[in-house]
Amino acid sequence: MLSGLFSKFLYFSLTFAIFYICKYFCRLRPLKKLPPIILSGAVIILLLKFFNIDFSEYNSGAKYVTYLLGPATIALAYPLIKNKEVLLQNKRAIYFGFLFAAFIAIISTAILGKFFHTKLSIIISMLPKSVTTPIAVEISKTIGGIPELTACAVIITGIIGGLFARRLLKLFKIDNDIAIGLSVGAAAHVMGTSSLAERKQFKQVAISTVALTIVAILTAILAPVLIKLYLKLAEIVTILQN
Repeated sequence: MLSGLFSKFLYFSLTFAIFYICKYFCRLRPLKKLPPIILSGAVIILLLKFFNIDFSEYNSGAKYVTYLLGPATIALAYPLIKNKEVLLQNKRAIYFGFLFAAFIAIISTAILGKFFHTKLSIIISMLPKSVTTPIAVEISKTIGGIPELTACAVIITGIIGGLFARRLLKLFKIDNDIAIGLSVGAAAHVMGTSSLAERKQFKQVAISTVALTIVAILTAILAPVLIKLYLKLAEIVTILQN
């Protein structure tokens, strides 16, 4: 019992320690563009492999880090309150953008999955990829996806968004704080929002926080409906072909 508690505490603490060490190294010039989560993930994988530690054993303690995602997401409400006037002044454009973002994220994933002849279970698992992890996993469970695959898709989407979203927007000469915040939050959820916070773009963070929250709610509503519609259309097409 005691050894079990000790091992859980050890792996929990180790996860934090590795992340903060990697965060320090990511400030150095050669690694400056690399998000700490990628480097820390690679280090943890290498350590588990080198010491022959089973992932389930490591995750018995490390899984508690995941529980902090909820409070971390709620903490993003602070810049939201500080910039609420901006939200009220642009509410029509913002809310239309939320709906458009949620719809496009789901439809584009389904179309690409179908184009590459991907299994339906994988397509379904990928649908909530632009939603923050705790919510995306629950959506995946509800619609019949694979939660582990969904979590991986969410993390990859967040990393790519955090790294390249601002560069892509800059390429198209988009420099409006509302447009940047909405795009990053809707597409790259908490990780994209965190990248804005690191640059101290608090107005963008406020919009991005609202975006990731509303898009998560809309995705939870739209995904089951669109999946049912997709399956119904697929059934009709199969009947017509036969």
